[in-house]
Amino acid sequence: MEFREKPMQNLIRIKDKEICKNVQALLLDGESIVGAYKTVRDQAVFTSHRIFMVDMQGVTGTRQEIFVLPYRKIVHFGIQTAGFGDPLQTSELTVCYADEHEMKFGFIGQEELLAVAQAISRCIL
Repeated sequence: MEFREKPMQNLIRIKDKEICKNVQALLLDGESIVGAYKTVRDQAVFTSHRIFMVDMQGVTGTRQEIFVLPYRKIVHFGIQTAGFGDPLQTSELTVCYADEHEMKFGFIGQEELLAVAQAISRCIL
């Protein structure tokens, strides 16, 4: 996954039972899922403490590469809400880390974006 170069766009909410089993196994005691989203194959799972990015590989997607990005390493973040007349009503979250790289996540709808932004704010403020 080239998460440093390409944003995860058009993230669609998924149910907890659809979340990658390896991510569920990595959750700590007291850590809760704020929202789980997918692109065509890949997943982004936002918890109360960190972001899991899952790159599904291979034909069946059984091979997975998982990146774990803790909120405590975030220096700042920004949001861009959807505007009037936007065909997909997409909004965007940009997260900036201390090592100067940034990640972009494109959500369909604004409610999902705000829930994730609140979870990040709780950890970095």
